[in-house]
Amino acid sequence: MGIPDAGALSLGQWTAIVKAWNAAHASEDTPPAPPTVDEFELAYARARGLH
Repeated sequence: MGIPDAGALSLGQWTAIVKAWNAAHASEDTPPAPPTVDEFELAYARARGLH
């Protein structure tokens, strides 16, 4: 992943990595659904520190 020290990650960064990992490695029969517009906007706001 290119992260030299995983211990330096914030809880939010770690959670995002785990969610992405789980989504990417989900069952091949059921690919993950893309986020809804509301989910995307909320994730974007959280990433920017606006929520």
